[in-house]
Amino acid sequence: MASYYKHSGKTAPQGIIFGFLVGAAVSVPAAFLYDYGIFTIPSGKLRVFSTLAFGALIGAASGVAMCWGKLRNKPLAAAIGFASSFFGLYTSWVAWILHLIYPSVWLFYPVRAVMHPGILWQAARAVNTVGTWSNGGGTPEHGTILWIIWLTEALSILAAGTLVALALVQRRPFCEQCGQWCTERRKLYFAPSLTAVQFKTQMESQSVAGLEKLTAGDKKQANFRVDLYSCGVCHTLNTLSLVQNFPHDIKTVVDKLLVTPEQASVIRNIEMNQRVSSGMAGIPAPTK
Repeated sequence: MASYYKHSGKTAPQGIIFGFLVGAAVSVPAAFLYDYGIFTIPSGKLRVFSTLAFGALIGAASGVAMCWGKLRNKPLAAAIGFASSFFGLYTSWVAWILHLIYPSVWLFYPVRAVMHPGILWQAARAVNTVGTWSNGGGTPEHGTILWIIWLTEALSILAAGTLVALALVQRRPFCEQCGQWCTERRKLYFAPSLTAVQFKTQMESQSVAGLEKLTAGDKKQANFRVDLYSCGVCHTLNTLSLVQNFPHDIKTVVDKLLVTPEQASVIRNIEMNQRVSSGMAGIPAPTK
């Protein structure tokens, strides 16, 4: 029966505190840059991208801080990522409303405006009545349509921040015995000679040695990538992940399958042989 790694759910005070504080701190300058982009970027697609990038940046900062603080609780990590993103969203709204009201001196009023959410809500309702921009140069969007646009923007920022923060926290396994993240990583590439289901079945059967019989792949072409994460201190905790890298079809097929130290050693030998073969491939054959 295949066993998969799961976070222990343990938390550390510094992970919670720094996860939110760092995310919130990064969100302040990011919010001002985001609002500046909204007012200056003419392309609608680029504005959508900047919305997602804004949320992802906050989530990344929060996630890195939680990893530094050794937080291993996924629901809590998602909650902290959400809280940091919400703070950034609120800050961006403050900056945006101030930019509309005080276009030349809006940078000097954010702290005072943040302390009055009721006034901010009234200002947002007033802006919604008349609208601020239009698609195609016609009548500015306002009313229900503008509320929907704002809600979509808010949900995009919150979702991006939450998911990125959570992804960073659960990206690597954590060795509870040594009290540190598994930072030792080996990557192996295999040609798509098997289907994703067949590859997964082989890995879950613990037939690691069978990987030696598979054809090595090129990371620049369609391939299956196997990631081995190991604790760099005790080498007792080892996990395998399988990622399908096909054009327009990239997904994780196996996520942190637990393997023994002996099986991990076999994986390292295969990875070393692949690197040697790859290096030899660039050397011309000797001529007689």
